[in-house]
Amino acid sequence: MNRRMAQMLGCEADMGVGHTPFEFLDEAGRAALAAHFVRPQPHQVEVRYFRADGTSVWTLLDVTPLLDSAGRDSGSLAMVKDITERKRAAEALAELSERTERRERILTTTLSCISDFAYIYDREGRFLFVNRPLLTLWGISLEQAVGKNFFDLGYPPELAAQLQREIQEVFETRQVVTGETPYTSPAGQNGFYEYIFSPAFGADGAVEFVGGSTRDITGRKRTEAELRSAKETAEAANRAKDEFLGNMSHEIRTPMNGVLGMIELVLDSDLTAEQRENLEIVKSSADALLTVINDILDFSRIERGQLHLDSIEFNPGDTIAHIVHPLALAADHKDLELILDIDPAVPETVTGDPGRLRQILVNLLGNAIKFTHQGEVVLRVTLEEATASDVVLRFSVTDTGVGIPKDRQQSVFEAFAQADGSTTRLYGGTGLGLTISAQLVQLMGGRIWVESEAGIGSAFHFTARFAFDGHTALAAPPDRVDPRGRRALVVDVNATSRHLIEEMLIGWGIVPTMTGSAADALIALRAAPAAGHPFSLVLINFRRPDAAGVTLARIIKDEPAIAGASVVMLTSARQLDDSAQAQDPSIAVYLTRPITRSALRGGIVGALAAARPRAGTETILCVEDQPELRDAVCRTLHRQGYAVLEAANGPAALAQLEDGDKHVQLLLTDVVMPMMSGRELADQVTRHDPAIRVLYMSGYTSDAIVRHGVLAPGTDFIHKPFTPDQLLTRIREVLDRPGPGQGRGA
Repeated sequence: MNRRMAQMLGCEADMGVGHTPFEFLDEAGRAALAAHFVRPQPHQVEVRYFRADGTSVWTLLDVTPLLDSAGRDSGSLAMVKDITERKRAAEALAELSERTERRERILTTTLSCISDFAYIYDREGRFLFVNRPLLTLWGISLEQAVGKNFFDLGYPPELAAQLQREIQEVFETRQVVTGETPYTSPAGQNGFYEYIFSPAFGADGAVEFVGGSTRDITGRKRTEAELRSAKETAEAANRAKDEFLGNMSHEIRTPMNGVLGMIELVLDSDLTAEQRENLEIVKSSADALLTVINDILDFSRIERGQLHLDSIEFNPGDTIAHIVHPLALAADHKDLELILDIDPAVPETVTGDPGRLRQILVNLLGNAIKFTHQGEVVLRVTLEEATASDVVLRFSVTDTGVGIPKDRQQSVFEAFAQADGSTTRLYGGTGLGLTISAQLVQLMGGRIWVESEAGIGSAFHFTARFAFDGHTALAAPPDRVDPRGRRALVVDVNATSRHLIEEMLIGWGIVPTMTGSAADALIALRAAPAAGHPFSLVLINFRRPDAAGVTLARIIKDEPAIAGASVVMLTSARQLDDSAQAQDPSIAVYLTRPITRSALRGGIVGALAAARPRAGTETILCVEDQPELRDAVCRTLHRQGYAVLEAANGPAALAQLEDGDKHVQLLLTDVVMPMMSGRELADQVTRHDPAIRVLYMSGYTSDAIVRHGVLAPGTDFIHKPFTPDQLLTRIREVLDRPGPGQGRGA
């Protein structure tokens, strides 16, 4: 044993002398070596030797027999080569081959178990593998399928060519290809397949073969066709329903507006008590019917997702004031106090949908008035959140009505639901108002909720998000009289209203004294001069101006010591219209409730300046090209005691102004007229006399006319159709406002 052999076995070279090779082998190695040593010719054998330290080494022995001179076997010469690394590599390769074969068996089994058709295709366009479901469809074995192509298996030539092209596309582009194709089964049934071809990459990164999968989608196609047909049928039904609703809206609303308009005219005429009561019932029923129609139409649009918001720039304060004043009549009929409280922090200009805001507030305020039998209804508007691009306003409608039980509060926002099953019988309505309001609030980026206790009252709150560019309105012109430092006595029987007026007066620098009765007011009035602090102003807010309020005003004017105080009477439009004492000369200014901040300030300044003309001495120029509407408006104004001039167009109106004896305070004009537009007429009228104020009328909304550049933002405007009460309220707002003539922005 040479030194290299000894090193391989981990021993000294002389250790092998006198020993047999078998001592370094295990039993299997000894048997193999013994068999090889008896062979008479040279040969090779692989054996594993064990080292002294217990480790082993694989060797390849080249064995050559050694013969003596007589030709007898005298031993063997073994050349030993270490092949341990080669054996390990061979074993690893065998293990890898076993794992590969196992993976192939798993893949084959898996592909054969799935219901989809699966196959592997080579670059030459031949099947390398086909799973069992596809073999069953073809009725052949795997051996029969391997090496074939789509043409060989009897596919229609056009389809086979298409599939072959798409498989080649995968080889060339290395991208997945998907598609659908129709087919006809052997039984003659038509269907559809959905297929996908995916590349499989080799070690060199090239596409080695393409895997394919095909699925029968005939059932899905049939379902899709049925759904498409059902969708088209539903859309056709929706279109028909839309047309029906549109026609119904026109056919019902048009005569309803005519009915309501004629009822208003008849109610303004001389009637017996019984006739007036009957007509009031008819009007109430017509209003209720129109509300039901509007609710159903809006609910239908919401259900179909067709209710969208406009994006219009508007003044929240003005919009809310216009909303609240018509509702004040309904509140006044029930002897309820309707109070409006708008936080001064609310921006004067925002962008949103004023029409939908009006709809929500009318619904909430209408419900509050409907379900409140005594006490008050308060609308508060506050700024809840402001960013660089938008604001969130919070609206709260609080009442002292019947309230809602805790367990029914959430259901009031559900469609066709009322807090009580008897509500519809007692109060009417569809049960859709709050549902529609909730949907509108959601569209406006807000939320709505209710706080209530049965028998005590309710508070409905909602928030709405409006776009806001951060710009504030232009500064108002200076007041004719500076009210700061003036002392004012407030006589208000309602604690909520009293507190609100006090806050406003303090904010304007006026020093208020608050009282809740005429008796207390007289005590304070008579004591003030002796103390050296007489009152410049008395604000009276009684439920009835022809009772204690007017009496108090007359006492003030009859007593020289306190007669210098200007009296401002806060009353409802109905009371102002119906009361003969409403024209009492002891009262400087009448303001209609609910009072806004701007209207109250304007009334105070007007009273202090003693500049407000009395109704009956005011002259209004009415310009309207529709004779029926012009006649109705002029009759309404005449009944109210105004002097009225009328004209059918702009040139005729200008001719009326040429008479210097007629001093016109207000131009009431249509916007769109022949010969001369309302804007052109207003420009010429105000150049003639800057003190003349302008109130525009139009069937278009004020926002639409502003968008088209016909009028400037903030222009005094009333939208047709309007009721006599709405017209008179709007006229008083314009006339009561201090400042030069034509109104803001006109």
